[in-house]
Amino acid sequence: MSPAKSPGTIPSPVRKKKPFWVWAAYATLGLVSLLAIADFVLRGLALAFNSGKTDFSELYTSAWLWRHGENFYNSAVVTAMHERLVGVSVQIAPIYPPTTLVLLLPFTFLPWGWANLIWLLLGLAGVAATIFLLWRLGGSKSPLKALAAATLLLSFAPLHQAYHLGNVVLVVFPLVLWSIFLAEQRKDWPAGLAIGVAACLKPQIGVWVLLYYMLRGRRNIFFGALAVGALVVGVLLARPAVLLQSLPDYPVNIHYWFDPGQRYGFGEGALPFHVNVVQVVIYQLCHSIAASQLIAHALFAFGLGFWILTLWKSGFRVPVPLAISSLLALSFISLYHSVSDATILTLALCWAIPTTKTTNESWKPAGIVTCLLLLIMMLPGHSALMRISPDLPASITSAWWWRLLVARYFVWLLAALNITLLWGLWQCADEKTDDKTDDKPQVFPLPTPETN
Repeated sequence: MSPAKSPGTIPSPVRKKKPFWVWAAYATLGLVSLLAIADFVLRGLALAFNSGKTDFSELYTSAWLWRHGENFYNSAVVTAMHERLVGVSVQIAPIYPPTTLVLLLPFTFLPWGWANLIWLLLGLAGVAATIFLLWRLGGSKSPLKALAAATLLLSFAPLHQAYHLGNVVLVVFPLVLWSIFLAEQRKDWPAGLAIGVAACLKPQIGVWVLLYYMLRGRRNIFFGALAVGALVVGVLLARPAVLLQSLPDYPVNIHYWFDPGQRYGFGEGALPFHVNVVQVVIYQLCHSIAASQLIAHALFAFGLGFWILTLWKSGFRVPVPLAISSLLALSFISLYHSVSDATILTLALCWAIPTTKTTNESWKPAGIVTCLLLLIMMLPGHSALMRISPDLPASITSAWWWRLLVARYFVWLLAALNITLLWGLWQCADEKTDDKTDDKPQVFPLPTPETN
């Protein structure tokens, strides 16, 4: 016989045993994550001293030239110095802004191999920080959902490309997330400093985050970013002769890469897979450079106007990750971004994935579509196309459907993601317009009272 229980005894809670599929999901996600981390190590860190030309090697060479008082935008000078410092001979026409070179200047005091190793280690730390900050901004209390989001990011093809190329987005993305985290905790000056560093490193990402907070009237964030920009520009102006000698070559490099018909432009001669502006699709339909530019920029202007109208309608009370990721996605329409930059769009997961099953938050149709689109973007489509296209007959690779739909699949994915995020934004704005009880911009799970 079991001993009798005293009348006041509270029975201990009974833990429910997790079903088999949950443990299988944990094991699968963990294995995929480990394979993704192994790719970072084996194809990144292990080759740090023997890597070829990367985005970071280009920046390292240009920063080294600026430190030594030489023209850091002249293609011939940079190409020759790159071969001397890195040991790889390939034509280079730098297009990063000089502010990026100032912030990467400390790396030039190290030999190339050690500088590259430290940069890759910093990038790996940036990946870890990105996962942590996405989790904090998303607020998911479900370990399985958090692991799924982390696995998607670790397996995200643009992130792996960014790491293997040493792209600065590895540092810019966690800085952007950190600035959002600080801003939504009413720490405006630190948030502004973080956005300022991000904007100096990669303006085509940082300026959009700053624009969002400027529209919300967060003046101290703007002043913090302005302080960083002023300091960096002051360092540049400390050596005016080098800057004035170099700047005339900058537009030459822009034309070299981005003019219609050039590698990263559009029209005949553009890279078949890695150009992601919508102009490459429009040109194949209208065969006019001017019309392609006009239509693409008109689409961007329409999307931006819709975004501003929707936020204004809701009183800026839509989820912050949704608002910022939607604005960042719009910048991909007609303005150049590398494939690596698409990593920043995973910020949308903080809105798309519900927090817990016990709250009123549930899967929304736009959120489900967003996750599916990011899941497709996770796949290494660019690499697959580059590998299989040489073995395909010309009748396929020259067909209109291949050039318009298959080769430019990433452009269509970005367009679909833009439409989906704007759809989600409009739905959230409608909900907030109907519910007048909450007058603050929404981010999960952080408090968001305005400071100005």
